[in-house]
Amino acid sequence: MILEAFSTHLKTNTLPDKPPERILMEWLTSILLFPPAPGDHVGRVIHTEIAMSEFNGQFLFEGTSKTGRELLRSLTLYCRSYDHWQFSRWVHEVQASDFQCQYGA
Repeated sequence: MILEAFSTHLKTNTLPDKPPERILMEWLTSILLFPPAPGDHVGRVIHTEIAMSEFNGQFLFEGTSKTGRELLRSLTLYCRSYDHWQFSRWVHEVQASDFQCQYGA
């Protein structure tokens, strides 16, 4: 449920200059800054399982329980796999002629 919600958010907010981990941090921050709305199960679970604190102007996230730590780990791994998937798509589309030889040949 949480991964599906983040996956939808990630697909709609992916920008070439913004890594998935950054999008995850912004998504978690937007959820944790306000109390969850009634019926918002994703927000309620995130508020229960993840704590956010600020240290030197940066937000830090930590799991409040074993399941919260596992949730953060899963979200981070999902970000990395999404990043790898995007890179592999790019690699398969690039041609050798797209690169210019910088050294005399």
